[in-house]
Amino acid sequence: MSPLRLVIRLTAVAAVAVLVAACGGAQDPDVARVATGLLDAVDSGDGAGACALLAPPVRTELEDTSGSPCAEAVLEEDVGAPSDTTEVEVFDTMARAVVGSETLFLSRFDGRWLVVAAACDPVAGKPYDCAVGMP
Repeated sequence: MSPLRLVIRLTAVAAVAVLVAACGGAQDPDVARVATGLLDAVDSGDGAGACALLAPPVRTELEDTSGSPCAEAVLEEDVGAPSDTTEVEVFDTMARAVVGSETLFLSRFDGRWLVVAAACDPVAGKPYDCAVGMP
């Protein structure tokens, strides 16, 4: 490979890395806030607050499977305990948040992050198994 091509390739890789880091960094605090907010709301018995952080299809699924309003149904689910430790990975309009030992998946809806799956456990060779929603 010629030195010029190597410089062009390295410059392109660096530019993409900067763009990805900038996009992810700007969204990370909101992802962490929503993920921890859901766990905090359920832990404190605030079903309405928890439902406000769930994506519309997840709210509907909870209501349909439980036969109760979302605010009641979400409090019946074991979504996990709140924690001060949060790790976030953002992939454009999707994100994964690990709050303590709990894994949640989020997506952007109308410009804001909402939880699409919570209480997710990895399954060898398969997608996560989630108590609430689906990744």
